[in-house]
Amino acid sequence: MRIVLTAIPANGHLTPMVPLAWALRAAGHEVVVAGQPDLVPVARAAGLCAQPIGEPFGQLAFLRERLPEDESPIEAWGRLIEPMYGMASRTWATHTQYTVDKYLEFARSWRPDLIVSEPFEFAGRLVSGALKVPHVRHGLGLTAVSERFEETARGLLSSTADRLGTGAGLPAPDLTLDNCPPTLWSPPADGVRQPMRYIPYNGTGTLPDWAREPSGPRRVCISLGTQTIVLNGMPLLRRLVEAVAGIEGVEPVIAIAASDREGLGPVPSSVRIVESLPLNLFLDRCDVVVHHGGAGTCLTATAFGLPQLVLPQFLDQFQYGDQVAACGAGRTVDTAEDQNSVEHLRQAVVDLLDDPSYSRAARAVAEEAAAMPSPAQTVARLEQLVAAGA
Repeated sequence: MRIVLTAIPANGHLTPMVPLAWALRAAGHEVVVAGQPDLVPVARAAGLCAQPIGEPFGQLAFLRERLPEDESPIEAWGRLIEPMYGMASRTWATHTQYTVDKYLEFARSWRPDLIVSEPFEFAGRLVSGALKVPHVRHGLGLTAVSERFEETARGLLSSTADRLGTGAGLPAPDLTLDNCPPTLWSPPADGVRQPMRYIPYNGTGTLPDWAREPSGPRRVCISLGTQTIVLNGMPLLRRLVEAVAGIEGVEPVIAIAASDREGLGPVPSSVRIVESLPLNLFLDRCDVVVHHGGAGTCLTATAFGLPQLVLPQFLDQFQYGDQVAACGAGRTVDTAEDQNSVEHLRQAVVDLLDDPSYSRAARAVAEEAAAMPSPAQTVARLEQLVAAGA
């Protein structure tokens, strides 16, 4: 088979799809990532071929321009979820109107048998309808939540769908691969929804010596992601460093992009800084993960069975925090007032470290996730889907 993978120009929307791409390649199929130039380095770092489409987008700069100066999203907008969903949906639907013809031009020349897209990327859906090839929606976590983006997009893209001859507006996926464990709020599998295990892939890196040694002090990993830092998140990171460094017998491990290290400034000697190091290389040496509620970080921590402290900033990050707290695998701090309090953050981490119920619940969700079919086991279903449409 020939398979095209599409994602919006945001690294965290492509990396969850990489394990399936590897599984397809290992099974003998051809895979090409089609996306704007922003995604090409991410695809190539994962060992995948890529086809650049159109011009770079600069998603982080786009978001930053819409945020008031010196305020984080939660400070500026609070828990403003539904209007933010509408804004994001309109953004990517409008974006699709400008890029879909270039996707279609490439697809007509390469002639894929299958198109796999993440839920925010609509061009792949339209191209599949125009070429009459099957389309698979690859979940990014809370698939049931991300589907809400489609409601606004469907109306905005109806005229584009008519122009391309898709037959029925924005085509519905032939299959959805749901990589979220059921406990974290996934709907049950049905004829067009299949569970698939999330395999942690957070980029490439070199295994550090300290991650090969049995841990001594308890370790708390703090990872806010590149997007959160760009969106005025450095003050929050500094508060977290202060909060966790003040806990006796705990080593804070700060995962940060190398480009952001200088902005963090000096840290106490007890703090370990890891620059541009994938989480999956060292989380097995940690006891708690503190993060912003991004899908990749949340599901990676879930796969490792670690209690989580979620500090959501906007959009579905609040839902991740809600669900982690609801199943007992962690806590969420979802107000700007509490995120701005070093004492509140410190106490939340202490609670996760000292109360064994959080670890038990986190391990239970990890076991549930491990029992889901792997990407390799999913390849046969995709082969059947293509064969049925041939």
